[in-house]
Amino acid sequence: MSDATDYLMAHARKTILEARRLPPGPPKFWLRHIGSVYHLLAKQGAYTNIEFLEDYRAARKAEDDLRKVTGPYWSSRS
Repeated sequence: MSDATDYLMAHARKTILEARRLPPGPPKFWLRHIGSVYHLLAKQGAYTNIEFLEDYRAARKAEDDLRKVTGPYWSSRS
């Protein structure tokens, strides 16, 4: 299960670092918030709790929806 935990931690770092590059505003706030959710999910995954996968899917969907709303600025940063 450490592979899932490592993946989630890497994704949390990537998301938070991407948020740091954004100018202040709602997209930065939400992306940092989503990154912290990934971090919490990684901590839950360390305890071999499979139920966190549903929370991961919800956080991933929120991130994808946020990327659709903010438009071309993020798509050039990915």
